[in-house]
Amino acid sequence: MEPFVGGAAVAIGLLSRGIADRAVIGDIDPAVAAFWRGVFFHNEEFVDRVRECAVTIDAWHGHWQTLNAESVNDDLQLGFSAFFLNRTNYSGILRARPIGGLEQTGDWRLDCRFNKEDLVRRIKKLDRFSDRVDVFEGSACDLLDGLPENDVDDLFVYADPPYLMKSADLYLDETAFDTHVRLAAKLRSMFRYWIVSYDRDSRVGSVLFPNERIARFSIRHSASRAHIGQELAVFSDDCAVSGSLRLLKSAVMEC
Repeated sequence: MEPFVGGAAVAIGLLSRGIADRAVIGDIDPAVAAFWRGVFFHNEEFVDRVRECAVTIDAWHGHWQTLNAESVNDDLQLGFSAFFLNRTNYSGILRARPIGGLEQTGDWRLDCRFNKEDLVRRIKKLDRFSDRVDVFEGSACDLLDGLPENDVDDLFVYADPPYLMKSADLYLDETAFDTHVRLAAKLRSMFRYWIVSYDRDSRVGSVLFPNERIARFSIRHSASRAHIGQELAVFSDDCAVSGSLRLLKSAVMEC
């Protein structure tokens, strides 16, 4: 399960390797949830939109308006707009500015990450998981609370919440610290197998997970400026640290 699904690399990686039989993915951002509904449940239509779309700054403005509209009746359109902006915005951030700028005067142009042939191939591969994935729209805590009690014993949860620092700059909804506290409590009390990744922050070990094992690792960031950042991975008591890290790394790489 991935309650902060983003790119779903872990869920798809585990399904691809046959380690997971089924995946539940969720996101509080309606556009992200709509994207995954489109990919898994309307795959052929989604592929057609990729093939036929114009990758222009005029099209970018249209998708930007769709993403920021108060309501969108066409779920597939909302999901495709999220996909288009992910591929054409700086660092893939949905509500960032377009690659190359609005005037397209930068070193890179809008379509530099929009290789249609490759994207179609990757999206079509996901269709084989359509009957093995459930997509949830809403908060992570609501998703965890709604699970049947008899399903949680063997469930593995990978949670990658918004950064504790500067999350409002990167995400639709800035997760308040008390929500992080609630999430940590739910994971500890409800599930045997879970891993949570966080930005490096002293509150992770002192407040959220004071008794759990925490590993520190480096990761390359490209949002706002390229740099090597420090992140943390927190493990439940029943997860083997070294084996879990190798499993997650291989799942992401094979996705």
